[in-house]
Amino acid sequence: MVNDKSTAQHVDTIESVNNADHNVPLKHVNSANEEIVQHLQTTGEEVGMTWRTFMAAASMAMCYNAYLFTLLIPPAILTFINADLGPDPRYTWITISWNLGGAMFVTIGGRLSDIFGRRYFFLAGAVLLIIGSIVSATGQSINQMIAGGAIFGAGSGFLEMSFGAVQEIVPSKYRHVTIGVFDASSIIAQMMPLISWVIIKETKNWRICYYIMIAFQTINLAMLFFFYHPPSFKVKQAQHGKSKRQLLREFDWIGLFLFIAGCTLFIVGISWGGTLHPWVSGATLAPIIIGLLTLVVLVVYENFTTLKEPLFPPRLFRAKRHFTTPMLVMAIGGMQYYSNATLWPRLSQLLYAGDEISKGLFASVLPLGTIIGGIIVSFSKYIGHQRWQVMFAVALQTACVGAMSTATIGNSVQSIILTCIISVTTSVNILNGMVLVGFGIVYQEDIGTAAGLAGTSRLLAGAIATAIFSNVTNNKYATSLPSAVLANVSSFNLPSATLAKLIAAAKANTAAAYAAVPGITPTIRAAASLGNKQAYLQGAHLSYQVALAFGLLGVICAFFIPSIDQRKYTDRTVAVQQRDRKELEEKKMAGGA
Repeated sequence: MVNDKSTAQHVDTIESVNNADHNVPLKHVNSANEEIVQHLQTTGEEVGMTWRTFMAAASMAMCYNAYLFTLLIPPAILTFINADLGPDPRYTWITISWNLGGAMFVTIGGRLSDIFGRRYFFLAGAVLLIIGSIVSATGQSINQMIAGGAIFGAGSGFLEMSFGAVQEIVPSKYRHVTIGVFDASSIIAQMMPLISWVIIKETKNWRICYYIMIAFQTINLAMLFFFYHPPSFKVKQAQHGKSKRQLLREFDWIGLFLFIAGCTLFIVGISWGGTLHPWVSGATLAPIIIGLLTLVVLVVYENFTTLKEPLFPPRLFRAKRHFTTPMLVMAIGGMQYYSNATLWPRLSQLLYAGDEISKGLFASVLPLGTIIGGIIVSFSKYIGHQRWQVMFAVALQTACVGAMSTATIGNSVQSIILTCIISVTTSVNILNGMVLVGFGIVYQEDIGTAAGLAGTSRLLAGAIATAIFSNVTNNKYATSLPSAVLANVSSFNLPSATLAKLIAAAKANTAAAYAAVPGITPTIRAAASLGNKQAYLQGAHLSYQVALAFGLLGVICAFFIPSIDQRKYTDRTVAVQQRDRKELEEKKMAGGA
């Protein structure tokens, strides 16, 4: 393991804003950047893009799609599951449990796979997703579905390491195009919510969606087994010279416990707030506060305790502009994105959509933007000036989020265009950030930990953002609904008792609720339904306005991101596939002979 004290001597001596774009003399260039460049130019081997590299990259793309299947399909069919197996107020935990597992296991898997090798962690993740799919497909209760979601989260956390793993298995000069195509390949999974809506409309059977998931996860496991052979533990052991038993003994188990406990308590508290318990209740505040304090203790412990195998190597954070700042910008951009991801499904279904198919089509607007963003990032290396790319993306994202606060019931085209742009700019920010983080660590052996930390920060920020925007929207909606409905039905001179039932029916927004209102007519129902839409729109407008603050902070942080030094685009592959490595060694031996 590399000594952190020696690394610290190289970090952050002189910074220059123009350094990233190479407009200053070399003497002003950050020495951390020089060490990163040197390491990239000497780490790995020049094997090029072999067919094994292509297939390994394809298996990583399958992993990305496999974990997106578990992220996107359950939320799309959640109400159908609850209607069949419930109703149960805890049904949202089917997806919350995914967030909990994913946030933790992406960092845990990233760090452990840096030490012990990645292959078996990916295989374990793929197996967990198959198990989770079977548990969910055969679910007979909401509790069983929640268990399936938790298994999905654990397995998906391991597979989300693919963001880092796909960068290390290709020559460094192809990282941008690889991560862009990698993201664009997610069109397979991104279409699944729409396909799920179609399946349920035609068959009325939500379990078919999970059966499809079982088939896809099985194919993913086969792809990994046959085509993904990164450096094994034996290869890594040759570098650090330690046995598995010694590494396990030296590993930071206390830090791991603090990390799991802190993440669990924080996400549980955030998820309970405003749903199972009021935000001001002890049941909500206690886990949030204790969770945050636990994570603070973890940071102090990791920084001021001498550890041989820390969970979060301090050397990662010393190159602040190259690693910490891009990760921060990704998290902030993700928070702003979640304002739209939280609001758009409900907004589009309530205001614009008609039947199930149109609901699925509107839900596909966000995935469409993601695919376009991936294609743009494929050319990021050739565009250059990644700092300005990210700054422009975050600024445009912020402008469109602000513009969404003017969304109207009668103009779905404007909302569709703005939502798609928000999704595109989010991808440009996050995917560039992933490459920046990969190029921003001195030792490429830490790329799993780096990608894991980036994933955890995004998911934690997403949990916070979802809680904030849901709470702001729901509170404003609740206060606006009575006046909006009353204003629309005032001409009907309805008695007070009927008005109270009509407001409750508008909030439920179901045919059964409206049918229970005395003297209801199609005209009265239409007026009340319009009031419901107007009230929700007011809540959404306020959330979009709140999201602007995150966008402005993101623009400021993005200014301090360094663009990628062109010298980092080397021909070397950090993690050569085992068979390619063997053939290379055989050629060297033959040449020496």
